[in-house]
Amino acid sequence: MTPSLIQRLDGWGRTFSPFAICLLLILISLAPLRVPILTTASPLLPLMAVYHFGLFRPTLLPHWLVLLLGLLIDLLAGSPVGVNAVVLLMVRHFVEANQRFLVDKPFMVIWFGYALASAGAVAGTWALICFLLWAPIDPRPAIFQYLIALAFYPLAGWVFGRSQAKTRAA
Repeated sequence: MTPSLIQRLDGWGRTFSPFAICLLLILISLAPLRVPILTTASPLLPLMAVYHFGLFRPTLLPHWLVLLLGLLIDLLAGSPVGVNAVVLLMVRHFVEANQRFLVDKPFMVIWFGYALASAGAVAGTWALICFLLWAPIDPRPAIFQYLIALAFYPLAGWVFGRSQAKTRAA
């Protein structure tokens, strides 16, 4: 029995939803906000999505796709090309290497894993930009960005988890 058009569209939607969510979060994170304190340090929304989907839906967010998303962030944000791509790939690899320690664990363990991954991502981004620009950069905005992302992850993780639960149930 062949699947109907609706079933095929539903399957495609489920398959492409991690990419679409990451793309949407990239656009949201790059949107100009009129909040003065967030101009230097916005939440790491694409990083949160790469962490979550790399952990729970790794086949739908392969490394090559993470590389393309990172390059897109670099091109749209005006940062040195390759910085976000390398950092997102490092996070994706970290999640893949530690998946057995993080999957099916309480949320606090998953949040701790995110805290480690995002700390490495923020520090790596800061270090790479300092190296590529060959100039020291004030680390305070990066630290503030890390703290905002750490505080924001429980909400984002809950939203991603709800979408994951709906996908598994269907």
